[in-house]
Amino acid sequence: MVNKPDVRKIGIFVATGFVCFALILGSYLKKVFFPDDGNTVVMYFQESIKGLNVGSSVVFQGVEIGKVSQIDLVANLKDLTFSIPVYVDLDVSKSIVSGDDAQSRKQILDALIHKGLRARLTAQNYLTGQLMIELVMMPDTPVELETLPQDKDLLQIPTILSPLQEFSRGLQNIPFQKIADKLGQMADSLNKELPVVLPQISEAATSISKVFSSNSRLSTEALGNFNRALVNVSAAAQSLKDLTDYLERHPEALLRGKEK
Repeated sequence: MVNKPDVRKIGIFVATGFVCFALILGSYLKKVFFPDDGNTVVMYFQESIKGLNVGSSVVFQGVEIGKVSQIDLVANLKDLTFSIPVYVDLDVSKSIVSGDDAQSRKQILDALIHKGLRARLTAQNYLTGQLMIELVMMPDTPVELETLPQDKDLLQIPTILSPLQEFSRGLQNIPFQKIADKLGQMADSLNKELPVVLPQISEAATSISKVFSSNSRLSTEALGNFNRALVNVSAAAQSLKDLTDYLERHPEALLRGKEK
């Protein structure tokens, strides 16, 4: 006898599957078409972001607090400049910008920016060249904000140059060409002056040698006198030491004189 399938259980299983699929699809569509801007911040970088990709980490104090969700390149045809907005989805459980509404979140972010909150690129993997975004507290750096019309409702974190880019810009500001020109001018001056100065230096050295040669006898006598003076001073010091030792042993000699 063949058992008939339980149509009721099959129906419940299929309905449950459809409900789960609908919930997952609805959550995805909501995230794509109706994103929660309360947990999204934008950052505008003024340097190459090669190595930064969608999904790259965003860290603060070594803790991952979000991921890059979108990277755009916007051209301004009026002044032929380019902007690179990078959008970041913050983790709600680890977000440094939290609040019940947009106004409170903006107030918290403004306070953090005032204390020095900045975003910069840093290496996540030196071998692959992969980058990540690091949030740091650097209150001595300027606040430079740039907002595109489509981002006016988003929170924005100001950016600063990465350490490598800062070092590279410092090297570019060194006037290597001027330094090389100065060294070249010094070398030319030396080439012109050395033929004139060298004979004078040679004559001065010869004169000094003659002076030392003519006064060698006087120098020898002065050295001998100095040695004899040192010997006399040493003998006097030894005599004074002997007298001090004798008086320590016989203090009465100061009144009676030295006994015979």
